[in-house]
Amino acid sequence: MDIDQIKHLAKLSHLAFTDEELARFARELSSILAHVSELERVDLSGATPTAHAVSAHNVFRKDEYEQHPRAAERAAALLDAAPEQENGYVKVKAIL
Repeated sequence: MDIDQIKHLAKLSHLAFTDEELARFARELSSILAHVSELERVDLSGATPTAHAVSAHNVFRKDEYEQHPRAAERAAALLDAAPEQENGYVKVKAIL
């Protein structure tokens, strides 16, 4: 890339650079584009496409419910502490 192209990109991006920065960016971007061009020439015809760099698998445990031994006792204690209850549930005022 030449300095005129870098100036154009800077203008489009609303960025201001010194002449020294423009020259450095021109060198660096040219180097990056040359490297990308080199990568485009790599033969990938035998490569297997991947969606992830390492083999990904489900690392979560099964979603299984297990009743706590004192669940009923705790639920009763919570209901007893509620100001009002109805049919085994905490009764609250309607929120509309």
